[in-house]
Amino acid sequence: MRPKINFSNRKAIAGAIILACAIALVLYLPTIVQQTNPVVCTIDGVCQHEKQLNLLTQMIPVFIFVGLIIGVIVFFLMTSKIEDKKKDAKKIANVMLKFLNPDERKLVDLLIENNGKVLQAELTRLPGMSKVKSHRVIQKLIDRGVIEKETLGKTNIVRFSKEIKEGLL
Repeated sequence: MRPKINFSNRKAIAGAIILACAIALVLYLPTIVQQTNPVVCTIDGVCQHEKQLNLLTQMIPVFIFVGLIIGVIVFFLMTSKIEDKKKDAKKIANVMLKFLNPDERKLVDLLIENNGKVLQAELTRLPGMSKVKSHRVIQKLIDRGVIEKETLGKTNIVRFSKEIKEGLL
């Protein structure tokens, strides 16, 4: 039975291969330079060691440029996956918002704007939201497991539940 290899994440595999090649180049470059080191010091009055040193000195900008290019390629290959996760989270949030009534949607939007945590007193300042109405909306969302309420003195802190927070933020 042959093992199956999943190639669905080609960008990550390509980034890992490029990174491995860059590391191998850095590790084996001193060995290559040492093997090409001349044995005889002068040929026709020109010091071969100095000639090789001048060549390496001139190649430093090329090495820096190649390293930067490899870094940029790996960066772009790896960040596309992060952007995909953010897009997926926004899609999930939009789907969840469609199941909420307008008052619940206002509350969830305010929580998203404030990184998933807001004082209950701030909810009463929303347009069309009284203290009683905000309390009822909060209680409905608590019953569904969307938010949690924590007492802080005379007011409460309303925040997303852990599962919702991980999915949205």
